[in-house]
Amino acid sequence: MPNGKAPGPSIITYEMLKHLGPTTNSLLLTLIRKCFASADIPDLWRQAMIFPIPKPHEWCCQLKNTRPITLLDVIQKSLVKLFYNRLSAILAAHNVLKGGNFAGLPGGTCRDPIITLESIIHNANHNNSPLWILSQDIS
Repeated sequence: MPNGKAPGPSIITYEMLKHLGPTTNSLLLTLIRKCFASADIPDLWRQAMIFPIPKPHEWCCQLKNTRPITLLDVIQKSLVKLFYNRLSAILAAHNVLKGGNFAGLPGGTCRDPIITLESIIHNANHNNSPLWILSQDIS
């Protein structure tokens, strides 16, 4: 967990989590286990704070001239990271994902998906065809 990151709605920072005592750490772990068991999270973790940051050019009070920054609750992000790390290890160990769907897994590489994407873009340019790309980052 990186230090110096802005906290979400609860104002709890990564630094605070790193300095929890054994009792509080145990309570937090119990809460996380209950979240996994119930497949639900506290309402506060569903909230986010969105800050529109002006882009480097003239702002002119236009929302389109901003870059929104979303701050999520640190405990929720930690839970997601824990889940993702465990899921990634399981997916990699059992070779669940095939083809270009393994770039973010332990032992995976981004080389093949990038080459495939470059080829698709090249073909679309060469054939003067419209191209729509959808990317999902589960990290």
